[in-house]
Amino acid sequence: MKKVVRAVSLMLLMAGVCGNAFAEENENIVRQGAIRGRVIDNGKQILPGASIFVENLKTGVISDVNGFYTLPNLKPGTYTVKVTYVGYSPIEMKVTVPEGKTLEKDIVMNEGVELQEVQVKGAFQGQKKAINTQKNNLGITNVVSADQVGKFPDSNIGDALKRISGINVQYDQGEARFGQVRGTSADLSSVTINGNRVPSAEGDTRNVQLDLIPADMIQTIEVSKVVTPDMDGDAIGGSINLVTKNSPYKRTINATAGSGYNWISEKAQLNLGFTYGDRFFNDRLGMLLSASYQNAPSGSYDTEFMWEQNEDGKVYVSDYQMRQYFVTRERQSYSAAFDFDINENHKLTFKGIFNNRNDWENRYRTNIKDLDENGKGTVRIQTKAGTPDNRNARLERQRTMDFALGGEHLWGAIGMDWNASYAKATEERPNERYLDFQLKKQEFDMDLSDERQPLATPGTGSTLTLSDKFSLKELTEQQEDIKEEDMKFSANFKASLNNGAKLKFGAKVVRKTKEKEIDFYEYTPKDEDAFMTNSLKNTVDQSTDKFMPSDKYQVGTFASKEYVGGLNLNDASQFDKEQVQAELAENFEARETVSSGYVRFDHKFASDINLMAGLRMEHTSLRYTGRNYDDETDKTTKTGRMTNSYVNFLPSILVKWDVNDDFKIRGSYTQTLSRPKYSALVPSVNINRGDNEIKIGNSDLKPTISYNFDLSADYYFKSVGLVSAGFFYKKIDDFIVDQVLTNYEYQGTEYTRFTQPKNAGNANLWGLEFSYQRDFGFIAPALKYVGFYGTYTYTHSRVEDFNFEGRENESGLSLPGSPEHTANASLYFEKGGLNVRLSYNFASDFIDEMGPSTFYDRYYDAVNYMDVNASYTFGKKVKMTFYAEANNLLTQPLRYYQGTKDRTMQAEYYGVRMNAGLKISF
Repeated sequence: MKKVVRAVSLMLLMAGVCGNAFAEENENIVRQGAIRGRVIDNGKQILPGASIFVENLKTGVISDVNGFYTLPNLKPGTYTVKVTYVGYSPIEMKVTVPEGKTLEKDIVMNEGVELQEVQVKGAFQGQKKAINTQKNNLGITNVVSADQVGKFPDSNIGDALKRISGINVQYDQGEARFGQVRGTSADLSSVTINGNRVPSAEGDTRNVQLDLIPADMIQTIEVSKVVTPDMDGDAIGGSINLVTKNSPYKRTINATAGSGYNWISEKAQLNLGFTYGDRFFNDRLGMLLSASYQNAPSGSYDTEFMWEQNEDGKVYVSDYQMRQYFVTRERQSYSAAFDFDINENHKLTFKGIFNNRNDWENRYRTNIKDLDENGKGTVRIQTKAGTPDNRNARLERQRTMDFALGGEHLWGAIGMDWNASYAKATEERPNERYLDFQLKKQEFDMDLSDERQPLATPGTGSTLTLSDKFSLKELTEQQEDIKEEDMKFSANFKASLNNGAKLKFGAKVVRKTKEKEIDFYEYTPKDEDAFMTNSLKNTVDQSTDKFMPSDKYQVGTFASKEYVGGLNLNDASQFDKEQVQAELAENFEARETVSSGYVRFDHKFASDINLMAGLRMEHTSLRYTGRNYDDETDKTTKTGRMTNSYVNFLPSILVKWDVNDDFKIRGSYTQTLSRPKYSALVPSVNINRGDNEIKIGNSDLKPTISYNFDLSADYYFKSVGLVSAGFFYKKIDDFIVDQVLTNYEYQGTEYTRFTQPKNAGNANLWGLEFSYQRDFGFIAPALKYVGFYGTYTYTHSRVEDFNFEGRENESGLSLPGSPEHTANASLYFEKGGLNVRLSYNFASDFIDEMGPSTFYDRYYDAVNYMDVNASYTFGKKVKMTFYAEANNLLTQPLRYYQGTKDRTMQAEYYGVRMNAGLKISF
């Protein structure tokens, strides 16, 4: 740690020396002035990404996500300031800077001549904001504003992300949960809220659950595909920054009320939202409060299969499942934002957001296990439920919260900002119950003529229907608690040099703690015959002719959720209770501290070339404790405390060439990393006796390092729109996968499946990106209300030096989580408050998990999503918007396949979702 402190101190000292040298060189530094303010339009809407350029000095700045700008280190005198924004008439004004003071100057912009005939509202307004931010950024970014998000039928941030070029999302219960950037797995990208990394509410990943956050709580989504030294370095794919709502320029009141319908649950949904913002004390104090509530009953129909082959190469199904899910997903989200101008040079800010998602889930599963090539196996019929206080369902409660206090300060030519934040993510699963019955030695006629839909038909004397022939397999209840806490502090300093160059340097400390605790009990009835008799009297038939994978599958009869939830498992006169030690091996405690420092230098050559060069250093320190399960003694014990530390130096160079005001070329070289997930590092042994599987941690894992090259060219139309093309290349070292082996012996016991994470080798990844968005007014004036938005990304990856037991000599393998093709297309009509949009999203299949051989590799199948939405807005002082939307019109399932495309591993269907409602703003 001392070495880290010295390294950070050295970097800051070097930067400080530069700043001091500048101060000594300029004897009149204390007499310098500055210009500070906010860029808005004539409707008092903030304009982020505006270019504010001082003609006399050939230097300028870009307004931030909240429209604020600061021009520091200006000698007293009169300057010509030019302000430009796509879709608005440029402004050129004379500004006189007083000696030793900061001039506050808000800039009001008006729509350009080309747009005066178009009523600029909604998504079009958001499109201008997004394009301006992208146009003026030094790095390669994609921006989506709240106005744009609101014009797509997206209930959570994950669904909104799939509209962005190069982004692919993975689904859970019909909603986008994890985001993948530029053909890399979700583990290799970061998700931040207001620039701070968000902790994960799940135990086995660092990934953030994007379906936790309602789309209407976010002001802007920023996807940085090239990171700069002042950003966290753990972003190989990219960094997804969610900017929460900020205090407005004027009083703002918004309210939303809507409902919807899901064809599987056949129940109504509820959507509510409210936002209030204003400024007080002569506009020195800004405040915004926002709340969102969603209640969405839904469900899914699911089939799952595992495939095997015998010594002769004959392929057969070894595990056969039919599942019915009923889910109610409730989201609550609350946010607050405050900013206080102490004076023209000093400002304080506070932002906080709290998200809560409750998932009540019942699952009914019919399973044929241990099928051999002749169709003989064991039937298991299982109900997943919970206690009555949890609606007799399994409750998964996930929460995230982030609270940040910050400040911005200006002392002549030196600017400084700081941020202190606390973030927490938790997952609770109380009283999760499983009741499982089994019937052995059953025979089935297996029809594998269509491997997409294999069918098991009971032979003579065999059955898939719950009856008194079945016996109790297991009755269990578990409690699960996961907690991750982050405490962060950062400070950044900026110095404007005499030649127009800018120096920025800073440091950051992040301290993380993560804990996972599972308690698992198995219950044995005192009188099993009486228990079985009673269970068979409390059943429910879940078979339906609406089963979407195929009506030839009938899920069958199960113990009802009310019966399972109502069992008094703590009654010692009815049940014997035993703690299952093997399940406790998943528990762990981990602490991670990341200390970082950076230096960034920006300079503009002539009037058209911007250069940024910088270096970031990150020191990672880890300590963690896991659990080991001993099969012989049936005991779980703590491992010893393990420690690890490493330092990464991450250089970066970015260049932007302004060919003209509308044509930009960008190039960059950066280094980034991805840290192993906590559960992978913990030296634990986890045994699943029910499935005869074992999973072991690996404390020797190294972080994944990526060397990134990017090149892009963008042309921005004056009528609002763009066309862009880009190339990217990543050389990735020490990527991590789960090594899977079959029939593995450990401590004298042979397990069907062995899993351990490991650094599996290196990879080369390159790709091409294309984007186009524009209305059709350039073809004919009558078409100016019709427009098109489209993106396409091609990704190609190849694994080198593959370190995977039994597969070392294979070639031509793709990097896991890397779809070759992703595309978006949206055709829209917008006129006089009416907005209609048809949207399409596509991602090709990709390898998701590597098995012992290519036969066992699991692939995430290609997806095709089509959505439609329409809205109508009217009113001036009070604006009202009626909206209607429909998702997943193509009834796209979540589908995995094993080895070959026709061999289904999972096919889960969610159906179509519809929503409609009213939004009011004034």
